[in-house]
Amino acid sequence: MAANKAAIKAMLMNRIADVFFIFAIILILYQFKTVNYILVFSLMDYIQNDKIYIIFKEVFYIDLILFFLFIGAIGKSAQIGLHT
Repeated sequence: MAANKAAIKAMLMNRIADVFFIFAIILILYQFKTVNYILVFSLMDYIQNDKIYIIFKEVFYIDLILFFLFIGAIGKSAQIGLHT
């Protein structure tokens, strides 16, 4: 019974992490028009000052992409904050 609940919790955390990874990939596709990391890293200097407004607050695209990737990685590896 306990193993069953632990498996469900682990699957739920992985799905949450997947959602954050999807958000990051969508933002990368929107901003860079590619997911080829060689191109993304070479174009990084050109978009570092691009901003988006989220609830009346300016947020850099790079910061938002990195935040989503970070939360996705934390959820996938069951680190502090997204562990059960």
